[in-house]
Amino acid sequence: MLIDDSEIDQMIYRRIAIKSGLVRDLLQFMDAVKAFEYLSDLDNQRPDLILLDINMPGMDGFEFLEAATEKLGAELCPIVVMLTTSLNPKDEERAMSFSVVREFLSKPLTLRQLQALGAVVGAKGPNMLGQ
Repeated sequence: MLIDDSEIDQMIYRRIAIKSGLVRDLLQFMDAVKAFEYLSDLDNQRPDLILLDINMPGMDGFEFLEAATEKLGAELCPIVVMLTTSLNPKDEERAMSFSVVREFLSKPLTLRQLQALGAVVGAKGPNMLGQ
């Protein structure tokens, strides 16, 4: 699952995800509120990995994590990766305070980083990030 308000980043990450061979479908949300609503519906499949932008209008990445972990706890997702342009060490410290956050990466996400994340997730099939 990818949650990022940038259309350009969405397009780039989709191409990288498909090229990596780790995904068949990538759930994409430009709005953290809509992603939260999707995850709140217990009938929807849970992603193995969430790529989450920090700086978004409305609900930012931190607010999403607070709401989602409060409502879903460990059921949210096994691994969340925060993506950011921020150089503020306090952002990384805050992100890593959430038990589901495993990585804090600077944008742009690269194919090599995504492949490394695939190894962390332990994904062997084409369904690491989506349905």
